[in-house]
Order: sequence, then structure tokens, then C-alpha cells
Amino acid sequence: MAEIILTIVLEVVKCLAPPAYRQISYLRESKYTSNLQNLNTEVAKLKSERVSTEHQVDEAKRKGEEIEENVENWLATANSVIEEADKFTEDEATANKRCFKGSCPNLKTRPRLSKEAERQKEAVVKVRDARPVNSISYSIIPEDTLLMPNKDFEAFESRTSILNEIIDALKNPNVNMLLIYGMGGIGKTTLAKEVARKAESDKLFDQVVFSEVSESRDVRKLQGEIADKLGLKFDEESESGRARRLYDRLKKEKRILVILDNIWENLDLLDVGIPHGDDHMGCKVLFTARSEEVLSGEMESRKNFPVGFLKEDEAWSLFTKMAGDYVEGNELKEVARDVAKECAGLPVSIVTVARALRNKSIREWKDALEQLRRPSSSNFKDVQPAAFKAIELSYNKLGRDDLKNIFLLIGYTAIASIDDLLMCGMGLGLFQGVNKIEVARNRVHTLVRTLKASCMLLDHISQKKELFSMHDVVRDVARSIASTERNVFTATNEQVDGCREWSDGSAIKHCTSIVLHDINTNLLPKVLECPQLELLFISDDPWEYSRVTIPDNFFKSMIEVRVVNLTNMDLRSLPSSLGLLSNLRTLSLCWCYLPDLSVVGDLKKLEILCLRDSDIKKLPVEVGELTWLKLLDLRHCEDLEVIPPNILSKLSRLEELYIGQSFAAWEVEVEEGVKNASLEELKHLPNLTSLELRARDVSTLPRGLLLEKLERYSIRIGDDGYWESTGIGCREFSLELNNKICLKDSLIVQLQRIEDLELWRLQEQDVDYFRNELVKVGSSHLKRLWLALNPAESKV
Repeated sequence: MAEIILTIVLEVVKCLAPPAYRQISYLRESKYTSNLQNLNTEVAKLKSERVSTEHQVDEAKRKGEEIEENVENWLATANSVIEEADKFTEDEATANKRCFKGSCPNLKTRPRLSKEAERQKEAVVKVRDARPVNSISYSIIPEDTLLMPNKDFEAFESRTSILNEIIDALKNPNVNMLLIYGMGGIGKTTLAKEVARKAESDKLFDQVVFSEVSESRDVRKLQGEIADKLGLKFDEESESGRARRLYDRLKKEKRILVILDNIWENLDLLDVGIPHGDDHMGCKVLFTARSEEVLSGEMESRKNFPVGFLKEDEAWSLFTKMAGDYVEGNELKEVARDVAKECAGLPVSIVTVARALRNKSIREWKDALEQLRRPSSSNFKDVQPAAFKAIELSYNKLGRDDLKNIFLLIGYTAIASIDDLLMCGMGLGLFQGVNKIEVARNRVHTLVRTLKASCMLLDHISQKKELFSMHDVVRDVARSIASTERNVFTATNEQVDGCREWSDGSAIKHCTSIVLHDINTNLLPKVLECPQLELLFISDDPWEYSRVTIPDNFFKSMIEVRVVNLTNMDLRSLPSSLGLLSNLRTLSLCWCYLPDLSVVGDLKKLEILCLRDSDIKKLPVEVGELTWLKLLDLRHCEDLEVIPPNILSKLSRLEELYIGQSFAAWEVEVEEGVKNASLEELKHLPNLTSLELRARDVSTLPRGLLLEKLERYSIRIGDDGYWESTGIGCREFSLELNNKICLKDSLIVQLQRIEDLELWRLQEQDVDYFRNELVKVGSSHLKRLWLALNPAESKV
């Protein structure tokens, strides 16, 4: 009845007073209802666009990118408008009451609410129309860890005086090239890092970049490191093309300091792409080298800074810091000072010896002093006798054979990761009494941590816990000891070419390990006569585009070899003699071209097969014959298209399987005629403890796959988008649901042990279910949780 009367009144007003009609029309129920519906519709659209934008933002953050300020502002505004609209619609039901127990509308509140609904709808539309449509994010240059506070720098007078002189020279507009030089282990790199940090903090330059040149003088790697720190991406393949691009980029920097650490010979800066001198007066270059003579001619430095030995009081201060204050006690002080003096003021000697003797008895200190006073057994060039004796003493003080073996292995192979050390150590049987990969992995972490504590290893420059490094002087000593005590032969292409011991086989015949780095010519004999050989490392020079040929009978006489590592090689066909290696335990073929791998089926005792980063299109069926295989690594094999069915299921002893993003075309189930394997095969691997893989569809993930049995996993179920491990936890799971499968049907993971969980495209009914499951099972291990609603359900 009330609506009928209102309609009559509105018609009269429309005829007699048109201007008042629009205001009074807000009393009409149809107008009121229409405004509310329009508001709800526009809010739903805005919520959908907000979810889409949030997905883009989260994806950009995972890539390490910064979010544009206008995007952040838009999301904040959208959240505010949506929150206001949601509150309004919730309050509306209460506010729009009918009088007389519902017999007539509340004509007092209706116009206000109707106008407010219309106003909010317009505000929502305005925000939606203002959504950023261009760039969501932008790439940033990560902070260089080298420019962070340097804990290794000791502010000794002999060092701070040089530091201040270098800083003063950098301020001189007429000086554009400087050199820090001194023997290995004297502290040149530490000083150069402190120069970089101070130059940055004092705003002497707009950019400071630091890169290690090293003995191999890899120009392409050097270009890449400098470019990374400038945010420059190369499209060119050739060194000269990259040099031109880098040159142009550096010219755009008004003031830049380039620090090139550890150069061994004259380096043409223009070949790298570094302008200097009259080409760019704002670009200054600081080198570190072991000799003043490495720079000559056009490369001659205007300012050279020699770094000498520490003064006696400085050496003692560093020694006590490393060994502990207890050396100041009456019983130890005299012998400890004598030991410190034998280190000859060389920082690398002081640190390694002091750490080796920390908390040792006085008898061990006296024994160490006697060892340091003996003549050096080193005839290694570039290693000062005092340094050799000091590091050799630290090696002897490691005591345990497993520590010594791992130290030497890292030294002569240049291994720098936990994974590679594990595979090599397991192959050689260095972990006594250990048969399980997981147990060996824990042992490797412990050994590396112990070597770091002894200053025999260093943290990697990236600060990643899976990586480590070794001081070049320590590595020289390790190679010398390995050569003398273990019959290890190590060489580069230049050292092998023309080497009598290599060419006539006289010396290498009794070698237990051979390591050849950056080989780019065919220097390999038809048959390598090494009956005692246990380890063979050969790496091709990755930038020479050479094709080193391995003769077909090359492996014929290596009857004891246990580890073969071939890297960066074009292996058109693996030599048939490889199949004769009946004792081979570890085969690593990383960054190799591998069109035919069928010969691996003959390696019946093989326990570790690593094909990481290699060009392989199909996993050979012969891999299924490797019934003793414990670890299979297929990560970063971008061309991998086929994993045939019934191969993985045969590897019943497999403990670690790494596929990552290399392959995702899993079948739902294995049927006759299918091309690829099914993840159902994983159920036949009772010993599996580590798993890394991706699948495109959740339906390919089998029911009953109990991930709680795994120590580590990184699993992504979803599209082909960008995916990289967050590194937050060792048990990562990312699941993208589709419109046919809800979370309740597909949550095959036991939530208790997940550390990093992502759930994409959640449906409305999933939210409460997931919350209840999380409460029920607990989440004590969860370190990161990321949830994304399905855009179609964004109103939830």
C-alpha cells in the first residue's frame, strides 16, 4: 500500500515540480534496489581486478622486483573503497527497516541510503577505471654483499694508512688507475673490499663494482659480473659485442669505480669493455695482484700500493683474536708468541694456525712450533714458505682423515657446492660407514662447517649456505699436498699442452686423481693408462666453442675409477669404453650436449647420475637398468621432453630425485601407448627422501603420495609460470587448483611438516576447509604461507 501511495505522489510531483522529482525519486523502492545492485556489481568487479593485480604483484616480488608506487597506492585505495562499500551493505540491512512491523517502508532513511549507494558506486567505478595498466614492477640491482660492513677487516695501523692513501688517490682527478699488490694471503682482497665499502659510504662514486679476475682470466664471466651489478642485460653472444655494450653502459656513469681483484697478467680493459683514461675520466679502475709487474705499458698504474706483513703487535692481536684470549695465560703465552712469530706477519698464516690450535694443550702447541720451524716442503711458486708451512700445519691439525680428504678434494677439484661435494665424496667412498645419501649430506654439512671454523674454507660471496669458497693461497697448498701425498695431477689447457709428464704418460700412470680444467684442444690420448685412477675431472673451456673429442677407448684402462665428471663438453656420442667402468659410482655430465646416453645402462654399480643443465631430449630407457642408483639429477635440462614410462619405478633404491622445471608432462596413469611416465611410479620408490619436480595439473599427482616421509621436497603443481625455490624451508609445496578440483579433493600433502606452502585459485568452499585443517593438524613447521583466491571467487 505504501509503495502505491508513493508512486501516486511521485507522479504528481513530476508534473507540478520537475526539479524536485529527482530528489524525491530516491524514496522509490525500485530506485533504491537498483542503486544497491549496481554498487554490489561494481564492487565485485573491483575485487576481481584487485585480486588480479595482487597476483601480479606477488609474482613480481617472487622475482625480486620492486613494485611501482602508483600500483601500491592503487591497491591501498581499492582496499579502502571496498572496505567502505562492504560495511555499507552490511549496515544497510539493519538501517533500512520498515515501520509498523514492516507494513510501510522507512521513508526517512531510504533516500539517504539510496544516495549513498549511488555515491559509493561512482567512487568504486572511479577507482576501477584508475587501475594501473602499464608496468606493475621494475627490476632492481640487489645490494652488493661486498659493500656491506666488512667483518674481516682489522683496522690495524699498517692497513688503515694504506686505506687512507688509496681513498686520497681516488679523490685525485688525475689518477684513474691504481694497484694494490702483495704476496698471496697478505690481505689484498680484504683491503680492496674495504676500499669499495668506504668509497660507497663516502659517496665518492655513483657506482662501485667489484669483480674477481682470477688466474683463468675468464673475460666473459668478468663482463657478466660487472653487467649484473649495473643491471645490464646482454643480447650479444660474442665477447667483442658484449664489450661494446658494457663500454657504452659504463660511459653513462658520471663517476664509477671498477675493482678488479686478483689479476695474474696484463689485461686489456677495452677487450672487457671498460673505458679508462681519456676515454672516460670518471671511470677509475683499482686492481689487486701478487706482483707490481703484472701491469705494464698502457695498463701501467699511476699509483701503486704495496701491502706488507703485519707488524709484530698487529700480528699478535690478530693471533689472539683467532686463538682465544686463553693464550695470554702464563703457561701458553711464551710458546704462543713464538708460534705467532713463525707465521711471519702473514694474515692467512696467522688465521689458519691460530684456529687450528684453538683450545689445544701446551704439548700440541710445542709440537706445532717445531713443525713450523722445519724447512718448508713447498716448491710451489707464488706461495711464501712461511705461508705454506702455516697452512700445512693447519691441515695436519685437522686430525681426522675425513676432514683432510674433503679439504684436499675441494682444493684440487675446485668444487664449491654441498651437492657436488656430496656426489664426489659418495662416489669415492670418503664417508666411512655411510651408505644413505641423506646421512652423507648431513656429514658433508658438518665437515664444511668444521673447515670453515678452521678458516680452511670461507663463506661464499653470495652468502648462500649451500656454497663455499677457498682462499687461493690455501688452494695452492692443498694442490701441492694432494700432488705429493695422493698422486693427484691437476692442470689447465696451457699447462697440459707440451707437458712431458702428460704426453708420455710417465707420471700420470700412477695418479689416483686427474683434474683438467678449461681444455679446448684435443690433448686426450687414445687410451689413458691409469690403472690406479679413482677420480677423473675434465672440463671444456665454455667460451672457446671448441669440441674436445674423447677417443672411444679412452676409459679402457681405468679399471678402478669411481668418479667421472665431464663438464661443458660436446659429447656427440659417449665413448663405448665408458661402459667398461665396472666400479664407477658417480657419473656427472653437467652442461653437456648428450644426444646418446644409452651406454650408461652398462654401469651396473652406478649410484649417482647427474645430468644437470645438459642438452638431453629423452631420458634413455637404459637408465632403468641402474638398479643401484641412489641419486638422479635432471635439473635445468630445458630440452627434456620425454621420460618414458616404467623407468623411474625400477629404481627401487633411489633416495633423491631432482627434476625441477625440466619436465612437467606427466601422464595421469600409465597405459599402453602413452609416451611419458606417471607420477604413480614414485610409489615404487620406498627409499625416496628428497624430491623436486613440477606438474602442470593437480590430477597427475597420485593419491597416497605421502610426502611426510620426505626430508626435503620442492614441488610445484600448476602452469608454466615463473617458479623458483624461496629458500625459506626445505619442504616447499605450491598447488594451483582448477575449476573441477577443490582443495578438499586434492590436498594430498600432510600439512604438519610443510615449511613453505602456496595455494593458488582457492574456491569459496576451500577457505573454511583449509583453516579447519590447519587448526586440526597444527602448523609448527610452517615458515611461509601464501594464499590466492580464484578471481571468480574474489568476493569471498
